[in-house]
Amino acid sequence: MAGALLVAAPAIEDPNFGRSVVLLLAHGTGEGAMGIILNRPTDGVVGDPTSPLHPWVSAAAAPAVIFEGGPVETTGFICLAQDTTTVAGVSSVDIIDDDPALCTVAHRVFRGYAGWAPGQLEAEILVGGWFVVPAETGDAFTNDPGGLWRTVLTRQGGELASIAGFPSDPNLN
Repeated sequence: MAGALLVAAPAIEDPNFGRSVVLLLAHGTGEGAMGIILNRPTDGVVGDPTSPLHPWVSAAAAPAVIFEGGPVETTGFICLAQDTTTVAGVSSVDIIDDDPALCTVAHRVFRGYAGWAPGQLEAEILVGGWFVVPAETGDAFTNDPGGLWRTVLTRQGGELASIAGFPSDPNLN
């Protein structure tokens, strides 16, 4: 499933994943799965110009902020850059050793990642927690991350497109 999107079903109540769109970067039988939440921009940029993150974030695809990549290892950062030669359409960039001035493609910096133990993601999919859909090239670098959940579901058509209109709080419907 590496390279696919995991779109959270409306019923997911976990605040880490509610209405999230996860780009699945790795998935292996017996190894678990790892992905990055694509639609959680933070409110801030890296203010310290001496920080190694500062040049990466300031030159990132709009909005140029750090994104919450997931609840695992939130003190670590992953930079993804557009790479059409890979299954997922992205590759990771070494933000410590690489020169951000040489990165001429769209990129984004994420804090943390989403991870699942072996069999855990498959179980969550079986009970309807996630929709697995194909990713499109621009998904990881959309300039409308807040609308990505709805956009991805709508473009699937059929039942998934109708789910895109599901209110975030059905009690207010």
